Amino acid sequence: MNNTDKHLIACNDPFHSVVSSFDVVNGMDTYLLGVKNDNHIPSSFVRRLEKTGKYALHTIDHMSASGRAIDLQLVNPLTGRWMTGSSSGTAVNVFLGINDVGIGTDGGGSVLAPAMSLNLFSFMSPILENEHMIQFNKTSTDGIVFHPSLGFITSKKSVLEEIIRDCFELPEYTKNLKIAVSTEDTHAYPFVTEAIKYPDIYGNRQIGIEFLTKALEQYDVVISFEGPVDLVQYGDTVYGHFDKKTQNMQRQSGKGLLRVVNMVSATAITIPSDKLGFGFVIITKSKLENIAGLIVIMNEIPWEEDILVKDYFRNIQTWTRKGFGF
Repeated sequence: MNNTDKHLIACNDPFHSVVSSFDVVNGMDTYLLGVKNDNHIPSSFVRRLEKTGKYALHTIDHMSASGRAIDLQLVNPLTGRWMTGSSSGTAVNVFLGINDVGIGTDGGGSVLAPAMSLNLFSFMSPILENEHMIQFNKTSTDGIVFHPSLGFITSKKSVLEEIIRDCFELPEYTKNLKIAVSTEDTHAYPFVTEAIKYPDIYGNRQIGIEFLTKALEQYDVVISFEGPVDLVQYGDTVYGHFDKKTQNMQRQSGKGLLRVVNMVSATAITIPSDKLGFGFVIITKSKLENIAGLIVIMNEIPWEEDILVKDYFRNIQTWTRKGFGF
């Protein structure tokens, strides 16, 4: 789609994910940006991206109420279930092709999980606008203190790599990565990995925090294949905290280490798989050299765009078809 068509879909707002939209004036080749309707995101960061001439602010995106992990006001366009939060509208607007890049905030998976639920790419790192973001300490619904980090959501790995490189001066990565994967992960990775025992990453979040902290002391990268995000049950501590039954329901949400990446001040990229709601969560320490390593790994893991999704959801005709009598 061209940018004019993207703007037309934004104006039609088929999934009620757009708070407001702006006319596209920066040319047809400009990447369109969506920004989560969250006052934690500094406008100066968006303006710096625009000054490169490569990006233009297009939409302000709906977010879940109070940053909740599920959004009761939006539906997932693929499943018809409640959309994963809290960068819910940001992920939806990228999925529909309204925007090329979405900018969101992630405290306990609020960028990574919505992207995973729609088979999109994502990136989050606490070193993005760190001096600004550290002033916003919060307490999660399960009592963990953290501050949110900025992140990106895209539908293409090439676009994700480009905006990461536009934000950081990354060194060339030549180190042999020491990569940990779960003993239960049966993927044939195109690089050397070491299988280690993971704990129950879908249960108590503190267990994931302790595991990931120790793992990143021993390995350059930790890979966790997770999902299906919010497809079987919802990952939401608001109802998950009640009793063992609701805790078990929450465990079936498919949200594992992606919930704790930000809480251990780590950086991550997610890569979608060919299974709905599943993807690779690739985690490293928040250093520029390590981020360069994540990009190397991202480009080595095979990925193919789902043509049916592209042809249906990112097609202007889907959202502008005229009804009876026209």
